[in-house]
Amino acid sequence: MEPLNKLSFSARLRGSWTDNMNIVKSSSPNFYSRQGYKPEFIVVHITDGYFPSDLEWLRNPASQVSSHDLIAPNGDCHELVDWQNGAWHAGRVLNPTAKLLKKNMWGSIINPNYYSYGIEISCKPPALPTIAQFETLKQRIKDRLALFVLPVNRDRVIGHHEIYSEKTCPAPIDIDKLVIDLIVPPAVDRAAIVKQIKELADKLL
Repeated sequence: MEPLNKLSFSARLRGSWTDNMNIVKSSSPNFYSRQGYKPEFIVVHITDGYFPSDLEWLRNPASQVSSHDLIAPNGDCHELVDWQNGAWHAGRVLNPTAKLLKKNMWGSIINPNYYSYGIEISCKPPALPTIAQFETLKQRIKDRLALFVLPVNRDRVIGHHEIYSEKTCPAPIDIDKLVIDLIVPPAVDRAAIVKQIKELADKLL
């Protein structure tokens, strides 16, 4: 008979693979210093490519692009750039709508790469990201905002198109819905929980 303990019991009730999110070190040389800035918001991207080719492109010095993370179709989170450095994911600015962009003394917008954190989802539209990718994305955003001591709200989680308006990135990901999912916990399936409790109780008999 399998022993019943708090860890196995809580894990079964959660039933969520995100508790076991797999972090893969896949370092990219494409980064620079944050110049004294700290992360103020997270920018969500979609690669418009196929894994692992998009991963290798973000790690290629010739590409001149990168992000802090890339989330693979199986849900693995590939760490490309340490959060303490600036990844090259959102440096161009055009008609921005993001509220937390900073300006210098001359009124020009300071390169957002210095004070943002970039997450790429490996996906080629019109295909949709996998459920595994969405779950890892939500978990990673929560973890990073907690690390940066930032609140979870719409200003802190944005799409790339909010910095560079000619892009649709990260379509088809709905950032508004994503943030709502981050703030509002999913409804509890009480029937499923009761069923799991009964199954565990039966094993003790």
